[in-house]
Amino acid sequence: MEIIAQTAGALQVLLTTTAEEIGERCDLIKRHREFTASSLLSTFVLGFLHRARPTWEQLAFIARQLGADVSPQAVQQRVTPELRDSLQQLWEAAVTCVLTAEPRVSPLLQKFKQVLIGDSTTIGLTDSLASLFPGCGGSHGSGLAAIKLQVVWDYLAGTLRMVWEVGKQNDSTSSVMQEIPIAGSLSIKDLGYFSLDRFRAWQEAQAHWISRGISDLLLWFGGQSHDLHEWLNTQPAGPVDRWVEVGKIRLPCRLMALRAPQEVADRRRQKAYDKAAKKGRQPTARHLATCDWTVFLTSCGDDLLSWKEIVVLYRLRWQIELLFKLWKSHNLIEEHRTEEPVRQMAELYAKLTAVLIQHWLILTSVWDDGRVSLTKAARLIRDYLPQLMPVITNFQELVAVLKRWRDTLYRLARIDKRKADPSNPQLLENADLLTFSS
Repeated sequence: MEIIAQTAGALQVLLTTTAEEIGERCDLIKRHREFTASSLLSTFVLGFLHRARPTWEQLAFIARQLGADVSPQAVQQRVTPELRDSLQQLWEAAVTCVLTAEPRVSPLLQKFKQVLIGDSTTIGLTDSLASLFPGCGGSHGSGLAAIKLQVVWDYLAGTLRMVWEVGKQNDSTSSVMQEIPIAGSLSIKDLGYFSLDRFRAWQEAQAHWISRGISDLLLWFGGQSHDLHEWLNTQPAGPVDRWVEVGKIRLPCRLMALRAPQEVADRRRQKAYDKAAKKGRQPTARHLATCDWTVFLTSCGDDLLSWKEIVVLYRLRWQIELLFKLWKSHNLIEEHRTEEPVRQMAELYAKLTAVLIQHWLILTSVWDDGRVSLTKAARLIRDYLPQLMPVITNFQELVAVLKRWRDTLYRLARIDKRKADPSNPQLLENADLLTFSS
């Protein structure tokens, strides 16, 4: 029950003490009438958590739940540069709060001190903000103005770290990639973060990693260099699993490769053609050949992980994509109801704080049950949020609400077991259920 006390304390401090301090610093409340800094900031954060597209009337209703008897017009008139700045600082305060749940009981996950999955997502902004938040001017939602969220998620204990950068920031040079994970941890990232020098630094710190292999990888063994795909095409049927040295720095690591089914390889090639066509190019022959194989590199020996366990753990990276989908499709963090920059940024900071609080409440209520759908749990939390609003200032009552949620939410958000296509929790319990198909 320690996580309940953690969450109750973090919520109460953030939305009361910290909110008041920020409000005073930003001169948010110029005339004290109905709104206090904490009730005003909480109105927007909890309002956008409860409903992704709240009307002014609905926000006014939230304000009344928080003790501010105001009209919809009064809420609307509070969208000022001071509110935007206050919400930004509230979000920045929220991301510094580290909540850690009880580690999941999966024996596979518990082989490591942390299981860190990381990725980024981009949120486009109105073009008038390009000088503050320059984007790439290209695809993936990054036009002239955008912010990029770098997220690192410990899938063992649920801890979430979020850093914002300008939209044009390259993933491989992001500030979050300069940090070395702790000894005994496992880091899982996609090819956008691939760096043999970085992997070597992690290995020297006794931190493990799993990555997909790049198409032009150079292999070394037996004192000779080998082209990855030329060598793979000489291998007998079945999984390829051996220790090699890779790249110019000849980093020692384990290479594991699986032949992709024909339909999967064809689908990959079509995606490669489509992606290259958007840039007026053709995919290289080497890249097309890559589509026939799924290649993994890792520092984990076969005494630590079997080849099936490597595949299952790498597939965890998809969970962060599902987290982004939750935030974008359900919390609508990339949807803007206006091009007016002050209001757009105020709403965005409110939503970003809201999804962090949503994550805290997930950790509190359902995290220890790996069979729970986070999307279902988040939907229930948003529905139940009015139970929490009136008790924010009362620690004991807040704890009582969170305990009730913990006792009921997991039963309503559980994932059914599947025979034909085992779910992620089933595979973490038994990697031998894996049928490799992608």
